[in-house]
Amino acid sequence: MTSRVSLPLALLLVLTSGTLAFFIYYGQWFPPTMAVHFNPAGEPDAWMDRIKFIVIGSSLSFMLPAFIVACAGVLPRVLPVSILNLPNKEYWLAPERREATLVRLLFFALWLGCLVQAFMLGLWITIGRASLAGAAAHLSGGHAFLAGGFLVSLALYVFWIGRAFSRPR
Repeated sequence: MTSRVSLPLALLLVLTSGTLAFFIYYGQWFPPTMAVHFNPAGEPDAWMDRIKFIVIGSSLSFMLPAFIVACAGVLPRVLPVSILNLPNKEYWLAPERREATLVRLLFFALWLGCLVQAFMLGLWITIGRASLAGAAAHLSGGHAFLAGGFLVSLALYVFWIGRAFSRPR
């Protein structure tokens, strides 16, 4: 049971540590004012103090994946079955399959946390690189690749869950 969740858990811990290390190490070279929001043309239209950016970014990177895992992977253990929204719920939450299903939900929640954490790390790197240009800050084309990759990965993730919880024949 634990071996099933150990890989995504380890990956989530590595990604979270990497994100926090990014802020700790590269934060010292960020300009005093960071571009934090960009218009569709890639030009900055909102700015933030470097310390606030580091604190908010690192806090969000630590808490959002943990919140996702808690809501999607841990909360189903304590909520009544009637509240859970799961395809073929009666089949998967039958007493003989309930524990395995809850482990599977935790497994998928951990992978979703990894996906979100990887996206946020890419986002922080993109914003950091753009802000290093100071007043000439501009997003490169990488942000579109990052957003597109995240959306495609999210679509594949939803497909994966749908297949995993389809009723066996």
